[in-house]
Amino acid sequence: MSRVERLLPLALTAATLALLTAVYPVNVDFSLENPYWNGMSSLRDLGAIAARLADAHALAPGEHALLIIGPSRPFSEGDARAVESFLARGGLVVVADDFGTANQLLEALGAPVRLAGSPLVDPLFFAGAPQLPLAFWGGRKLALNYATAINATACGACRVLAESSAFSYLDLNSNGRHELGEPEGPFPVAVELRLGAGRLVVISDSSLFINTMLRREANLDFLLQLLGPRKPVLDAEHWEETPLVRAKGLLSAAWRAASSPEVKYALALLALTLALDWGRRSARTGKRF
Repeated sequence: MSRVERLLPLALTAATLALLTAVYPVNVDFSLENPYWNGMSSLRDLGAIAARLADAHALAPGEHALLIIGPSRPFSEGDARAVESFLARGGLVVVADDFGTANQLLEALGAPVRLAGSPLVDPLFFAGAPQLPLAFWGGRKLALNYATAINATACGACRVLAESSAFSYLDLNSNGRHELGEPEGPFPVAVELRLGAGRLVVISDSSLFINTMLRREANLDFLLQLLGPRKPVLDAEHWEETPLVRAKGLLSAAWRAASSPEVKYALALLALTLALDWGRRSARTGKRF
């Protein structure tokens, strides 16, 4: 058996695994590539693209809005400076979080608002369960999904865009019961403030725009009004990576490398050399292709 014949099954196996990895859908929370309930593939219909915060310097403030949604990884000083620079140039930044990871970024930006972190519960105004409270945006409703509240008491210049009902409360011990000492609503769940020449919008629910929530109540209209004519650019580097996402990233990098002229010519030459070698061996042994 020739070397080519020995390597062929391995090559076919590798190609099959690469193809399966490429086509298998991502199920990471909030990913634009995730078509399931917890993804945000619906945002691609609005022209959303994924990027790194470090690339915010290349975004045109009048044409793009930077969305930081559901972060679970810490922000670096460089991340904060990139967001600060985008705001200074007049950009729109939307931060949506519930567990409070984004508080690190808000502090670095000098924004006088914080996410409470405790679950927001409403025993009267909810959609399906008290942990899925409704909020009020003007005369319209927003459907929340395990949200929290925003502490904006130190922000005199903040504009409250949406708030929970007067019956809502923060479930500090997460036991599902309203107990003495637990803060009562209404609470801000979306606020807007000026930072530099730009606008920062903070939302206390990371799930407001996922596939299963985007078209509930007025959630989509709320997002569209926030964006205006801008194209959404989603921060895609502050979620925990899964092995599938890492594999897809490696495949994407390999594909970009293989698309360069130098690599394409080298691969074509290698394929021609292997084909000629196989042809010579087949001719000597009387085999045919």
